[in-house]
Amino acid sequence: MSTEIRVPATGNAGEDAVLAELKAVLGATVSAGDVVAVLETAKASVEVEAPSAGVVLDVRCAVGDELPEHSVLLVIGDAGEIVENDPLEDSSAKEVKAPHPVVPESVPESTGTSVLIENEHGAVPASPRARILAQRNGLDLAGVRGSGPGGRIIVPDVLKEIAPQGPRSPRNVSEASSTHDSLGQFVTVAVRGARKITAQRMGQSLQDSAQVTVTRYASADSLASFYDRLRSYRDAQGLPRISMSDLINFAVAQTLPRHVAANSIFDWEGIRQYSTVNLGVAVDTGAALVVPVVKHADAMSLPQLSAATTALVDKARAGAMAVNDMADGTFTVTNLGMFGVHWFTPVLNTPQSCILGVGAIHQPSPAVPALLPLSFTFDHRALDGAEAARTLAAISDAIENIDVISSIFPHTGQDHTS
Repeated sequence: MSTEIRVPATGNAGEDAVLAELKAVLGATVSAGDVVAVLETAKASVEVEAPSAGVVLDVRCAVGDELPEHSVLLVIGDAGEIVENDPLEDSSAKEVKAPHPVVPESVPESTGTSVLIENEHGAVPASPRARILAQRNGLDLAGVRGSGPGGRIIVPDVLKEIAPQGPRSPRNVSEASSTHDSLGQFVTVAVRGARKITAQRMGQSLQDSAQVTVTRYASADSLASFYDRLRSYRDAQGLPRISMSDLINFAVAQTLPRHVAANSIFDWEGIRQYSTVNLGVAVDTGAALVVPVVKHADAMSLPQLSAATTALVDKARAGAMAVNDMADGTFTVTNLGMFGVHWFTPVLNTPQSCILGVGAIHQPSPAVPALLPLSFTFDHRALDGAEAARTLAAISDAIENIDVISSIFPHTGQDHTS
């Protein structure tokens, strides 16, 4: 009996994934657990595994296609088996957004249902979608060799004939075309895949929340001194390094249990305020902005938090994030200090109510302390300005006393912030 391999739930609220790599071709034999496809989402690369062993009987997508959750990627089964089920008549299947040439969405493609096309060469068996795709592109199917069961012509066979340059490359932010208009030459970058989903989320965040940003400085003298001493000692001992961002993240994680209004999720049915801190850390992967989440960050020591964050950042930059790695965040920190940025307005990672933006440490003159700019964006529906200001002041105080906090409160978020 044939088995459909579908796009799994990706955690992107129904947004499409992009087929980045197809590892199983028509007629190939796969084993249970084999990776048959790699999907790209706004947050991660998702490997799709075969649930059982079998032969690939049908391929219903191409590299670069934008695929909704639960749409069919492949069909596997016994060699020679006829695929009868029509994915487009299945109520759980949705539209697959493919680039041109376009296969009509209203006409089913099934290797078990064929249309006999009469011409001077006689009857040519072809699936309905393959037939219409060929007609739209002026292709005579008489000269096409079918790879479906019984020699039927299916969509991949037609695509090979009308796209002789080979498989389409994944549609991502690197796909661009150069042209010119009255203003001069320009490059158009496709808004697809991870970039498209990120853009949708950012726009939706601003539309669906009442975002306000407050700012203040934290004195960075103690922070910088502690970081230098910690780095020197750990280097001498051959221990893993702890970054400046780790110190700031630790201060945030230890502060928020005392300010649960900022560690919250907004919902019209009721604002959920959490005592446990699941800390999101914004990471630029080069292709998109992703936010891996350190679960129970408030219960970690500084070395534990550093190790957990490093592991997640490495996964993000390797494109190996799993959906669960970015789920269930309650607060996010985004740091642009390494780019020399002082102040900026972070956009909420909704439905979270707050996000902290960290700028570059700078010292206006030798007579004043080094300063760390902090930008705190909050959803005014979830908390008022006064509470946002108190939370930011508490985070600032924790950063200024990070050496004390890391030694006195190494394990749990306790009552130590104002």
